[in-house]
Amino acid sequence: MNSHTLVFRTHTSSRYSVAALLGAVETDSRLVELEVSAPIDMSNVNLKKLTDERQVILAYSIMSTQAESVYSEVKHIRKRFGTRIKVIGGGAHASARPRELIENGFDYVVVGEGERTFPDLLDQLINYKDPEVMKGVVSEHTEDIPEPRSLVQVNLDDYPPFALGMNVVGPIEVTRGCPFGCKFCSTPFLAGAKVRHRSVDSIVYWLTRAVEERGFRRTWFLSPNALCYGGRGRKSEKEKLEMLLKAVSSVNGLDEVFFGAFPSEVRPEFVTEDILEMLRFYVSNKTLQIGIQSGSNRVLEVANRQHSVEDGVEAVRIALETGFIPHVDMIFGLPGERKEDVQSSIELCQRVLDMGGKIHGHVFMPLPGSEFENKPSGVLDQDTRKFLGELSRKKLLTGSWSHQELLGEQLLKK
Repeated sequence: MNSHTLVFRTHTSSRYSVAALLGAVETDSRLVELEVSAPIDMSNVNLKKLTDERQVILAYSIMSTQAESVYSEVKHIRKRFGTRIKVIGGGAHASARPRELIENGFDYVVVGEGERTFPDLLDQLINYKDPEVMKGVVSEHTEDIPEPRSLVQVNLDDYPPFALGMNVVGPIEVTRGCPFGCKFCSTPFLAGAKVRHRSVDSIVYWLTRAVEERGFRRTWFLSPNALCYGGRGRKSEKEKLEMLLKAVSSVNGLDEVFFGAFPSEVRPEFVTEDILEMLRFYVSNKTLQIGIQSGSNRVLEVANRQHSVEDGVEAVRIALETGFIPHVDMIFGLPGERKEDVQSSIELCQRVLDMGGKIHGHVFMPLPGSEFENKPSGVLDQDTRKFLGELSRKKLLTGSWSHQELLGEQLLKK
């Protein structure tokens, strides 16, 4: 009988990765006797009870925006329980800054994609073996830390997209990796430039089970660029995309399919009338998330975005004509942005609104692992802050742009 308990601390902003990792754990035959919980709230009383009865492994999947709060929590746990609890970290921030986690009280850090490494690490721990021999696991004794993209990449079909047994579910990740290398994004560092897709058969299998076992009636998908499904990421593959949407829409009991809407997005140069008319036939979402990011072609070029402002405006026009409400992602404060570039972005926002779209606003944060990780965080001038505030009050703009100014400053200090 196994005497270990895994407590996977769940935070709202990392719930999708938690769902996928717990799915890998609950389907691993080596871990069938491992007691697992995924609390949103976690008290010392519950931890004390667990540590009195079993060996406790506490796990976190950490995004950069969560790091400070997680470190504070781990520090508190260390003070209360000492080394009686093993603490594991993974996720985007952990992969980019594993030493930082070790310095803040973590025993082990999983670098890179966790579906394979995390269950392997748990197997080592519950059988009292040495995790430090594992490639992709970092401890205080590790000398050579690998980059995530240098490690063996997982086949998405080999792992479930969520944890049906525990009912920890979320969108299905259909695509991982991106070939474009935008400098503000950490995806190329974390997942590489090679695009990988979950197969249609795998997606339909897990959706069918979710409907039958958990009463799913709607589904969302995760992708860095939803319209690239089935291809190498540089252009749309309409037949393969339609094959996916047709198969998903045919799952008995599934009433609504959301594709190309938040939490995914589409690149503007992938938006064509032909593709969106096909999409409109299958999906339930009225919105389409389009990443334009700046109203300045110069800033887009500096960021290696590889599309133009004009591509973005055309995508908005096509979306509206095919029955979608475009929600346009915009990032203010990108490196190299000048006063005239800010004005161009404001003018683009106004143009999108006049056309009938909406804005999803961001302020640049120097994300660890991105090419821009050492660039100054974005700072809004008074006029821009006022403009975005007015749009928010009118419900024409969404996003955590005001909070991101603060988070950006915190990231740069690390």
